[in-house]
Formats: sequence, structure tokens, C-alpha cells
Amino acid sequence: MTRVLSPWYWFRRALRFPGREREAVVQALKMALAAVLAWLLARVVIPSPQSFIAPYTAVFLMTETVYRSLTNALQQAGAILIGLVIAYVSAHLIPLPVLALAAAVLVGMLVGQWHRFGSSGIWVGVTALLMISYGTAGNFVYLVERLAESLLGAAVGVAVNTVVLPPVHLRHARDAVSVLAGEVRDLVQSIADDLRGDWDSDTAERWLRHARRLDSTVVRADDALSWGRESVRFNIRWLVHHRRGRSPLPSSFESPLSVLEEVTEQVKRITEALVAAAGQDEADPEFTTGYAGLLDGLAGAVACLDQAEDRLADLPARLDEVAERRRELDRRIRVDQVTTVMRQAQDAALLAVDRSTRVLETAAPR
Repeated sequence: MTRVLSPWYWFRRALRFPGREREAVVQALKMALAAVLAWLLARVVIPSPQSFIAPYTAVFLMTETVYRSLTNALQQAGAILIGLVIAYVSAHLIPLPVLALAAAVLVGMLVGQWHRFGSSGIWVGVTALLMISYGTAGNFVYLVERLAESLLGAAVGVAVNTVVLPPVHLRHARDAVSVLAGEVRDLVQSIADDLRGDWDSDTAERWLRHARRLDSTVVRADDALSWGRESVRFNIRWLVHHRRGRSPLPSSFESPLSVLEEVTEQVKRITEALVAAAGQDEADPEFTTGYAGLLDGLAGAVACLDQAEDRLADLPARLDEVAERRRELDRRIRVDQVTTVMRQAQDAALLAVDRSTRVLETAAPR
């Protein structure tokens, strides 16, 4: 039975531990602050009984990165401006409100498809629809006030998101790289352990399926890194922390991730070679035992890329261990005792390890 956590438990966790819960609470509080400020300013600067547009715009632009707040503000301001123009023109050119509404929505939705508007494109047609529906599309002063409210709300939303604890998502990038390193390490170690026991084609096929599932983890890590890079753009908070040495550059996660992506590809090549080897009857126990030891070393080297543990300095020693086991395995292999197919599978498995170690060398500290 799934346990349903209470909102109070979730809120207490947000107060005690950094993470997604705390980020969600902070963003919710910032939305409330932006809504209140925009509402109060709109009633003072633009006296109007309908001041809902300013707080709505401010909340809508409270996105998870400062950069996205800025781009969304420009897109939404442009969309609303075009929508107001379409509404005004439609109301003056088409005297029948029903036909004016149809024309404005049609044109607005088509114009909103322009890629420059992004996700805000729909507001071109919606803005035109609302103005004509309210019967205010022909009132130029009213439309200017609504545009001013939108711009005011956008300015408040961007300002609050930029100044008040602007979100930084580098932790997610670090965690995603750690998860990928852990999954690759666990799979390689699992293969090594299974090779020492009774394994067959079904076991090898299971390794291959597991290796292919790593692709989804790679995609999530790439997305997290992209999100982290975006979160530091125009981010005053990150800039201050970085200058004080308290926050890393997004590029510090790029090298480990690119290395792990290549190692992931080579792990798939390893499992494919072992699937081919499992289909042969004359498996070489000498090679299998030695290759298991080689994978032990590779798993240890991959573990050094785990961002949650400061073990990168151990990587050169781990790679030296892999190289020594590789030389020892070369001395033990008896080429004359296997068929051509088996030998090709062994060569492919060894080549994948060699390529993995070469790319891991690029991540070793200089």
C-alpha cells in the first residue's frame, strides 16, 4: 500500500533538507510576493478596477531559471502587444462583434505559431479574444492600460526572480552524473560477478537489455546539465557564490558526463560481444576469468567519476590497474583453442574495454 505523505511532512522536509521540495517552496513564496507587488503597483501606477493582469503576468513569469524568465517576458509582452493590435484592428474593420471575434482569433492563432513567440504564442489569439469579448477592443486607452499592466507585471516577475534567491540547478546536474556513474559501475561489476559463475545466453541478453536502458539515464543527465547551464545565465546569486569559490562552473560536469556517455556506448559493445560469445560452445574459461578481473578494474575506474564522492584523484591508479590486468590477460589467452567466431567476440570485448580506458584517461587530473 502506497503511503501518502502529508503536506506538513513535505513542508518540514523542505525546511530541513536542500532539494526539490525546498526549491518548490521558495518558488511558491516568490510567486506570492510577485503577485502582491504587481497588484499593488498596478493599482497605484495604472488606476484600474481590473488589475488582475499585472499579478497574473508576474506569477506566470516566475519560472525555474532567470534566463527563462527574461525570454518568456519578451515573448509574452510581444504576444500580448500583437494580440491587442489584432483586436483593435478587427473591432474597427468588422462592425459585427461575432465576425470580429472569429477573425481576431483566427489571425491571432495563426500569428502565434511563429516560433519566436515560443510557448507564449497562444496568447496572441487569447488576448484578442478577451478584448473583443469584453467589448473593449475599440477603446484605445483601455488597450494601452492593459498593455502597461502586462509590462508592469512582467517587470515585477523578472525582478523578483532575479533578485530574490534566483534558482540554481547545478545540484541536479551533479546528481544526474552521479546516478549515471553509479548505474554504469553497477552493471559492469554485475557482469564481472556473473562471469565467475554459471552464465549463458539468457544472462548475456539480460546484460544487453540493461546496457541499452542506460540510454535513458544518459538523456536525463544531458537534460539536467542543460538545465544547470541555463540556470546560471544572468544569475546574480550564482555569480557571487562562484567568485567566492562556493559554486562550480557548469563545465565542470561536462567532461565527466561526456566520458560516461562514451563508456556507456562501450559497455553496450561489451554486452553485445558477450552475447555473441555465449552462443558458442567452446567458451574459454581462462579468458572469462581474466576478463571478469578486467571488468572489476573498469568498474572501479568508473566509480571515480561519481560526483557525490571526491575520488577523481584515484582514477590514474585505477586505470593503471586495468592496464596491468589487460597485459596479464594477453599473456594467458590461447588463440589456438578458440574458433574464429569466439576470437572475434573476445577481440570486440577487449577493444571495448580499451576504448573505455582511453576515454577515462581524459578525465584523470593532470
